[in-house]
Amino acid sequence: MQSFQLYEPADSFLYRLDPRTKLVTVVVVFGLSILFTDARFLAPVFAFVVAVAAVGRVPLRRVAVLLKSLSVLVAIALVMWPLIYRNGDVLFRLWRVEVTEGGVLYGLGMAFRILCMVIAPIVLFITTPQPDFVAGLRRLGLPYKASFALAMALRFLPTVVGVGQTIVEAQRARGLDPSRGSPARRLRAYARMLGPLVVTSIRLAQQAVLAVEARAFSIDRKRTFVRQLTMARRDALALAVVGLLGAVLVALRIQGHGLL
Repeated sequence: MQSFQLYEPADSFLYRLDPRTKLVTVVVVFGLSILFTDARFLAPVFAFVVAVAAVGRVPLRRVAVLLKSLSVLVAIALVMWPLIYRNGDVLFRLWRVEVTEGGVLYGLGMAFRILCMVIAPIVLFITTPQPDFVAGLRRLGLPYKASFALAMALRFLPTVVGVGQTIVEAQRARGLDPSRGSPARRLRAYARMLGPLVVTSIRLAQQAVLAVEARAFSIDRKRTFVRQLTMARRDALALAVVGLLGAVLVALRIQGHGLL
């Protein structure tokens, strides 16, 4: 059975940051993405996240692969919003539909919003091991069981995807290629793979339940962690930079900028 991991080991300042610092940064990026609709304000947020990922030696090829599934959604935002949203000067007319400058900026803004809200968690998961992620959530106040449940969901999502890839390869070895033929034929081919995928997923869940119960997961006592999280000077510097960026953009938003 094939599987892949979101976390990819490397050595850089981004990998050495405390997971709480990265979690707070993701929350700030989410908040800024929701506050603005203008691409001129969301584009710098996206550029900031990409720049941090590049300087932090995050494998951008992995990020690109994970973002590939969003290409259709981004394309829809770029095409549909300029046709629906009308504000500002008319750039050109498409049949009876007027495409305005505000509509183009709004479509770009929605595309950047989607990208920002997805790329930030991807960078977090690629640079943070699962135990550190759980410990960071726990230290931020999330109950242990909720932290563990979220971590397990993130852990088994790549495994389920790997199971799906294995099933597809097995079907191709038997002469059934789900990527060929008419849409109806492809749908039937993928429907045949759904049963083995569901059965395997249930089996994995049962094995995980037995494993955690065998380790006294339900016991109501204070838990300890092998690795103790400590905030270093680099974490304070990173939080200061993120806080300054967030404060500047929030101030601009309060003054009425960033909305179309």
